[in-house]
Amino acid sequence: MGFKRTEGFRFTFGAPIAAKYTVLIDGKQETKHACEIIDVSPHGMKMFSSHEIGENTNYLVQLELEFILDEVLIKAIGEIVWKKKYGGKYQYGLIFENQPGIEELIVSELKIRRKKEVSRK
Repeated sequence: MGFKRTEGFRFTFGAPIAAKYTVLIDGKQETKHACEIIDVSPHGMKMFSSHEIGENTNYLVQLELEFILDEVLIKAIGEIVWKKKYGGKYQYGLIFENQPGIEELIVSELKIRRKKEVSRK
């Protein structure tokens, strides 16, 4: 799995954000796990998971993610574009599928979150 990110806007969190994901194999829900979001953009994210997500060349493997950047629960479907073992965990790079409204929701939630962070300082 090789992928070179060309996207300019990516928000990195000081401390990872807790999230959940469900593995989807050919659109069918399999298992649900906890994960941590390291960074996010309107088009994808980098995350940690203590579970290894296997690759299956015969089926489409996607992740249905649930996370809150500020106040709104965001549900997005992503595809794994790269994977690395990192200590006792696995690090994944995901790209979000074309989902109307998700990009704008992520940007607006990040703006609100950042304004709150700045006002606290």
